[in-house]
Amino acid sequence: MLRTAVFWVVTVPATAFFSSVSIVGGLLRAPASLHDWVHRHWGRTELWAAGVKTTITGLENVSLSSPQIFVANHQSIFDIFAILGNVPASVRFVAKKELGRIPIFALAMRAAGHIFIDRKDRLGAGKAMQAAGERMKRDRLSLGLFPEGTRSPTGQLRDFKKGTFALAIQTQVPIVPLAVDGGYKVSTRGRIQSGHMRLALAPPIPTAGKTAEDRDAVLLHVRAEIEGLLEAGRAPASD
Repeated sequence: MLRTAVFWVVTVPATAFFSSVSIVGGLLRAPASLHDWVHRHWGRTELWAAGVKTTITGLENVSLSSPQIFVANHQSIFDIFAILGNVPASVRFVAKKELGRIPIFALAMRAAGHIFIDRKDRLGAGKAMQAAGERMKRDRLSLGLFPEGTRSPTGQLRDFKKGTFALAIQTQVPIVPLAVDGGYKVSTRGRIQSGHMRLALAPPIPTAGKTAEDRDAVLLHVRAEIEGLLEAGRAPASD
């Protein structure tokens, strides 16, 4: 209970502060680097408040000069903190429209370039992703997607939603499979406990030239990569 209390005591003012910085930055049309600074320090602050340590492998697969789509499994809200705090790229997430109703926080997300979509509105979601793809290439931003559609409270990999990959292919940007593990142990039914999270990135999968007909093949490829990374990270170390 103490760790949970400490986390929220830190989270509320930290989120208000970092959100304010992003909002002001948006009004002043600050460069993406300002929002990257906000994301990195907000994510690391949240991890610190929860007593979470992280390790990351595969950083050689991150491009610092061109946009990518990071497709990750989803175990808890801490996945986002871990990605923002550890992946050295200008990552913006595709979030469900409900998050766009949170006062101040939603303004900060929009100012930073995060995207809200209505998953039930395929036409609207498609247009939003097309616009996102254009902005990604123009501003060299990357996107973060969680194709499971919901969190896995047990850490087991769920089925991937096909729509995620149809939208990703529309951008014609390489997909980087990203495995995030340990978050489900940190946050359980509203309680926070310290722990360790692992992140691992696989080599980029090209989408240039691919069409909607390639969606299922891309999905299976990405899912297999993430599943392999998770299994490798959980395997006992050999002597």
